[in-house]
Amino acid sequence: MSFTSVVVAAAVALGAIAAPADPQLGSAAHNLVKRTTPNSSGCSDGFWYQFWSEGGGGQVTYTNKAGGEYSVTWNNCKDFTSGKGWRNATGRTIKYSGSFSLGSNSYLAVYTWSQRGETYILENYGGYNPGTAGGQHKGTLTSDGRTYDIYRVDRGNGYMQFWSIRQGKRSSGIVTTKNHYDKYNSLGLVFDPAKNATYQILSTEGYGSTGNADLTVAEILNIQMKTFYGYLLSFQARCGLNITLL
Repeated sequence: MSFTSVVVAAAVALGAIAAPADPQLGSAAHNLVKRTTPNSSGCSDGFWYQFWSEGGGGQVTYTNKAGGEYSVTWNNCKDFTSGKGWRNATGRTIKYSGSFSLGSNSYLAVYTWSQRGETYILENYGGYNPGTAGGQHKGTLTSDGRTYDIYRVDRGNGYMQFWSIRQGKRSSGIVTTKNHYDKYNSLGLVFDPAKNATYQILSTEGYGSTGNADLTVAEILNIQMKTFYGYLLSFQARCGLNITLL
């Protein structure tokens, strides 16, 4: 069992790469900011976690709990991302559950980050829909029983964001990430998250808002051979191998 807490207070100023000016984005530009590497990251009870904050206002408290569970509370903060998942991004099937108390600007998403871009499979969000922030609507995708709107956002200098925004918000469910990554690649994504992303997490993100979340994430593998399942369990101490048997 591993418990780690990270607190960022208003007095702490942590660096970020500001979003380039874009008249299409207007006041919503902060929601599509490019990010630096995490302020804190590492292994926690067999999962990879990361926490990043712009700093400079409000307070965010992130806590690693047992297994794939984490909690985060934030109060009038600037931009932050946080969550648990895997050190590598693959087309895995992810199961998640928990509570997500919405701030006006907050996201719950399966998120990948790399030096070349980001991807968001957005499952829940507050009053602000990032699809309205000047991104290009690239069609829809039906996955896991629901339709997602696909957006592409060019942040400049070759840095791209792809968004899948679910029609119908939720705070628990199953996400087949391969369906989304295949769609992004078909639309000209220059980096394949399954090959190039630095990490893949169930992310809670907030900006200029107040809220809290307590979430648990796991990977689903459809394995019928129980002996093989037992063999895999022996490796659960390694980051990135956390499984649920169907």
